[in-house]
Amino acid sequence: MFPKIILTGCQIICSKIVTTDVTLKTDFFILIKGVVYSPTGDPLPNAAVEIILVDNTYYPAIEKSLGVTFTMHDGSYGISLPRIIGKQYKLVAYSSS
Repeated sequence: MFPKIILTGCQIICSKIVTTDVTLKTDFFILIKGVVYSPTGDPLPNAAVEIILVDNTYYPAIEKSLGVTFTMHDGSYGISLPRIIGKQYKLVAYSSS
C-alpha cells in the first residue's frame, strides 16, 4: 500500500505552490489520482488538471505540457503516466468556473 499525501486547501492557498517528494516503485507506469477542492473545501467537478513533464537536467528546467484531464462529479481524477527516470511531473488544477 502506498502512503497517501494529503494537502489541505489552506496549504495550497497560502503557499500557492506546494512541493512534495515521493519515492515510487520501479514500475514502468504510475497512477496518480487525487481530488481537487475549492478554497471552501468543496470538491470541484469539471476542474481541469494539466499534466506537465519537467526536465531538470537543463537550466532553467524545460517544461512540456502533456495534456489535461478533468475531474469527475466528486472532484476526483486519475491518470496513468510513464515513469521516466530523471524527470518529474507537475500537476496544475484549474477551476471550471
